[in-house]
Amino acid sequence: MDEVASLIPEQLPRSSNITNNSQQNSDYKPSCPFCVIAHTFQPVSALSAPNSPALESTKLDPPSFVLFSSEHVIAFLDIMPLTRGHVLIAPRKHRVKIGDLSGDESAQIGRVLPLVARSVLKSVLPDIPHDEVDYNIVQNNGPGAAQVVPHVHFHLIPRPPLNYTYPARVSKAPPKHSSYLPNEQPNARARNAIMFGRGQRQDLDYDEAEVLVEEIRQAIKDECDPASALDSLNLGSEDQAASDSHGETKNRKGGWKV
Repeated sequence: MDEVASLIPEQLPRSSNITNNSQQNSDYKPSCPFCVIAHTFQPVSALSAPNSPALESTKLDPPSFVLFSSEHVIAFLDIMPLTRGHVLIAPRKHRVKIGDLSGDESAQIGRVLPLVARSVLKSVLPDIPHDEVDYNIVQNNGPGAAQVVPHVHFHLIPRPPLNYTYPARVSKAPPKHSSYLPNEQPNARARNAIMFGRGQRQDLDYDEAEVLVEEIRQAIKDECDPASALDSLNLGSEDQAASDSHGETKNRKGGWKV
């Protein structure tokens, strides 16, 4: 079995309504694991994503941990992460290379990337302020550039300090300064591996992923002030309905290796 085929879920959700027409549509490829994830997890307001049954990870087998799902963009945990919080951000429709993205798709990805980056780092490395934290954003185009799944995606890979100890509890207010020494510049060989998102991968711990993805969804919700530019992320009318006249909101196992 080739590497891409091994990523295809063994089961589609019972509620799946994939038709022959959609299979013939160039926006959807049934052999693409990212298309299957995008089809299964429809757009959900960032304000209602925490604890939303629409994002239940076990809709697929293997499960997928989706942390953001909008009209044009979907983000989820990598099933074989390089580090804790390794996330993939992809267009919802099947686009093979970055040059295939539409203007709307590329614009929304550009707005979502920093939102997801801040939220992931706040959840994974909560005791390090963003201006001191290290992370990669990597995107490959074509097999010669090490793209395994032929569907555009960005890797967001947190790079914790050496000997970093993950805190047991997430702090709502990150400190002004980290208690850890900053990462040193690696040697040339290690630098190339880090720069291109290479390294030792581990299987995703599903129980830990269930907790982590909820923390990230909550962090994204906290970032999305209803009074700000929610419409610019095209998160849907549900966001507006979730806000009152004062602008206040009411209230297992997973991703994909690439």
